[in-house]
Amino acid sequence: MDCLQFFSPQPATRDTPSRLRNPFENNPHPLAITASKILKETLQHSFKPIDIGKMFGVLVVSDQAGKIGFLSSFSGMFNQQWQAVGFVPPVFDIDQQQLFLNDGAIAVNGLTATIEALLLCSGYLTALDDLHQLEQHQSAALISLKKQHKSQKKQRQLQRSQIKENIDFDGDEAQIMKQLALLSQQDKREYLQLKLQSQVLLDQFNTKIDDNYRHKIAQLKQQRRDLSKRLHDQVFDSYRLHNSLGEVATVRSLFDGKNPPSGTGDCAAPKLLQFAFNHQLKPLALAEFWWGEPPSTGVRHHGNLYAPCRGKCHPILPFMLKGLDVESSDDASIRQTLEPTIVYEDVDIVVVNKPADLLSIPGKEEHHSVLSWLRKNYPDATGALLVHRLDMSTSGLLLAAKTAQAHKFLQKQFINRTVHKRYIAVLSKVIKNEPKVIDLPLRVDLDDRPRQVVCYEHGKSAVTRMEVISSDAVSTRVYFYPVTGRTHQLRVHAAHYNGLAAPIVGDDLYGTRGGRLFLHAQMLTFDHPTTGERMEVISSAPF
Repeated sequence: MDCLQFFSPQPATRDTPSRLRNPFENNPHPLAITASKILKETLQHSFKPIDIGKMFGVLVVSDQAGKIGFLSSFSGMFNQQWQAVGFVPPVFDIDQQQLFLNDGAIAVNGLTATIEALLLCSGYLTALDDLHQLEQHQSAALISLKKQHKSQKKQRQLQRSQIKENIDFDGDEAQIMKQLALLSQQDKREYLQLKLQSQVLLDQFNTKIDDNYRHKIAQLKQQRRDLSKRLHDQVFDSYRLHNSLGEVATVRSLFDGKNPPSGTGDCAAPKLLQFAFNHQLKPLALAEFWWGEPPSTGVRHHGNLYAPCRGKCHPILPFMLKGLDVESSDDASIRQTLEPTIVYEDVDIVVVNKPADLLSIPGKEEHHSVLSWLRKNYPDATGALLVHRLDMSTSGLLLAAKTAQAHKFLQKQFINRTVHKRYIAVLSKVIKNEPKVIDLPLRVDLDDRPRQVVCYEHGKSAVTRMEVISSDAVSTRVYFYPVTGRTHQLRVHAAHYNGLAAPIVGDDLYGTRGGRLFLHAQMLTFDHPTTGERMEVISSAPF
């Protein structure tokens, strides 16, 4: 096994993990970090620079004799190849998949060629051209008739005004007015009749084109969609994932009937675990890191450790980890003991200081939060209580209203952006001492929620002002003034290479995991819902 590299010297028993850490917590065991450093050195010296960044992974394992080493892998393809010397192979059988993909590609390409031939055939193009000319002719006829009717209407209006004003007019006025009304109705009928005749002609022409060409093209396109869907399903059914219990499941079966995202099963972690199970190796510790240029939308920094993506790996890794002794997270039990503290309170509002790692509102699997604490401590309060939220990892000030009326008043200020917020943060790099405005639109990463990505096409506007407070040799303390309030806005604006390119210290999503996220909502300025007084509430940063 050329992809298994043993440690030399072998680690001491006390330095070897007895249980596998939860890979999604981005808290790799020191032995996995050591293995990742060895792989980084190999990439640095033995491979040419990677144009497009990629996630790499290491899995510390023990063989049947108890000898400790590690496996290496990469996500997707490396240098346009599924396999590379020193790395574990993909989960699927390359030759088998290529066989049915080649056959499928031939069939899809054949359908595409037939569709394109029909779309470009002279009969179809001539029919479309004739249809276009007919549409223009019918439209011109309707416009001409409408213009004629408009002129006749002006003449009738003139006659009516002369009758009403009795200006040199002889004859039976009532009879003439009746004739004018009949002429008006006749014009309407004439226009509607021509419009109906025009539509009948166009429908007949379109039906002829449908029968001769469009229906055939639509059927071929549906055949192509059906074939592509079958190929898509066949691809994911060829990913047969294993676990330590000897169980086997396809990628598609683990997504509850939903279509797996493209590339599911090709990430570093599934490859590593699959190889370990197939070669009787015991997984001990896992780590993944980004290598190369950052992606254009998301936040990845060269050499940084990251957890497996949730969109592709979260549905499949729990199955692959079955039977292994995986550490359970103590974070949830610790969070149950966290409580906010009151900073300001009166009959209408309460401002609390939220500790880091406490949810603002209840989650799907965790109920304890600032909102549940408020409901418990203010049972007589009306309305929604919390007026805004903070990320779980962020500490600081949260504003709540005790009455529905106060909540509505305060919420309107947030909507109108008259509430001013100031955050204090410590960045992981030195930033020049100058004010900066960061304007990067954000949207959720559909394949890796709750991560956010920069997206100029579909993202929502996100603007942050920044002010440097101080810096030392390795970090910078700053104020953030968010103009908008998007999810993870400050964290992405700090970490993204088009922002500050300096992740907030302790950011496990966009930077490097630490004891806590060094981001604190330090100041809130707003108008009191009853007195109208402009209020400023400040909370000192705990770091």
